[in-house]
Amino acid sequence: MEEIQEQLKERRKDKWFDVWASIEALAVEKHVVESALKKHIEKMKKIKEILVYEEQYSDTLKVENPMKDVKEGHAQLVKVKFMAKDLITLINVVMVYGPSSIEIMSPNKKELSLSEAQNIVNALAGVVHQFAAAGIGGIVITPDK
Repeated sequence: MEEIQEQLKERRKDKWFDVWASIEALAVEKHVVESALKKHIEKMKKIKEILVYEEQYSDTLKVENPMKDVKEGHAQLVKVKFMAKDLITLINVVMVYGPSSIEIMSPNKKELSLSEAQNIVNALAGVVHQFAAAGIGGIVITPDK
């Protein structure tokens, strides 16, 4: 615990983003949703540019008709606190780990370099193109009429 506190102190000094996130999961079977959510967070912990320092799992709830053709499911939520080195890391975590809600707690202000801004917009452009290639989204361009 002392080691984590020291790491948090160092990262706050280096102005890493301090973040709270809520991640939800749904599965047909209770043990599947619980196992999958834990594995999801374990993978997140392996990213060297972030430090997960708190995780709080909710009870697993039974959900009636959670989606079309599914009579019953199980849902679980985890609240995670972590530090992210920079904005591109934070955005990548959001895109890959899919939190339903996120709050940046600190710092109040952070300078953004041109290369970091460029990396962010390229990452977002890549996601838009992945959706388009998968047939589930993209940008529609229409000629003026």
